[in-house]
Amino acid sequence: MEIIRVIITANPVIPKFLIASWQLIPYSISILMKKFILMLLSFSILLIVESIFAQGKNTFSLGIYPPILEINAEPPANIEADISIQNLSNSTQNLKIIFKSFRPAETADGTLRYINEDLPAGRQGIIEGSDALILERIKVYDQENPVEEISLDPFESRNVTLKIDLEDSSPNGDYYFSVIFLSIKIHSGKSSGSQIQGGIGTNIILSVGPADGRASGEIKEFSIPGFLSNGPVPITLLLQNNSDHYIVPSGRIIIKDMFGREAGKVNILPQYILINSSRFMIDSDQASESAELSEHLRKLSSNHAVLIWPKKFLFGLYTAHAHIKLSNNGPIFETKTRFVALPIYTLFAISFVAFVLIGIFLRVKRKI
Repeated sequence: MEIIRVIITANPVIPKFLIASWQLIPYSISILMKKFILMLLSFSILLIVESIFAQGKNTFSLGIYPPILEINAEPPANIEADISIQNLSNSTQNLKIIFKSFRPAETADGTLRYINEDLPAGRQGIIEGSDALILERIKVYDQENPVEEISLDPFESRNVTLKIDLEDSSPNGDYYFSVIFLSIKIHSGKSSGSQIQGGIGTNIILSVGPADGRASGEIKEFSIPGFLSNGPVPITLLLQNNSDHYIVPSGRIIIKDMFGREAGKVNILPQYILINSSRFMIDSDQASESAELSEHLRKLSSNHAVLIWPKKFLFGLYTAHAHIKLSNNGPIFETKTRFVALPIYTLFAISFVAFVLIGIFLRVKRKI
């Protein structure tokens, strides 16, 4: 079973005054006094190091699986989904369970933002969607008991169950929210230090209604820089979802040279696009980046995510054909764009050789 780990901890630093203290001792102090002070400083440092390790023992560390739950259901339905949470630290963790709605960020790169903070005070505890009372139908169970808090012993794993009760009258629509396990702050008079509050969660994509509907959307942008001197080639593909449910588009981009021959192919990585949102797509190779690919992305992805055609040597006119399928039931979109590749160093080499040959030809012609 895969465990997603989140570790939140402070970085304690040994106070600088302990390092500088020896420099402040006057030179007139005897050698014996110097040794005594040095031993005292060493003992103080040992106490601080011991305190640092003690803080490390209280590191907030949890694992959760799965990181995302995709649920499709037609009402009426009783939905049950298991969530496994693990305490990876050697201290007891008391956790409060909360729900938060999320939406895609405006950057269109797959980043999510929680919207509860943007709502009026009386509506911050709701889950956005077509059913304003959907939160009343969602519970987290520990065995047979609904819970709002759980306590995990050191290194304990616990399976809880997310239960959603959809009535026959439940309206169709999508709900995007996180089930978050948030640490509970424990105030104690024994310590004057501050406690870092941490949390971990599972993202839920709940789609209520028929799953066999035809998606609706468009290609908002498909472009490649018009002139390139060499590869890799950055390809911008921005898709818009106008459907009533989320979509997971698939497809590929075929690149052909000036003679109509296939020069390369880029497979599009299937990614969620939530309702009424856009997303820049990436290629399937970016699902597990290599060091070389990471370097290409650093250079080419300046403002947004891009697909990468990794071919380096390019020459001539190329045409890129995009074939996009928004869902299993369609629709299918096709579009194309062109770009020219002329290696600068190759042009310089050809020009130099041509200049030399012309010079030789003119010299020979004059002698004749």
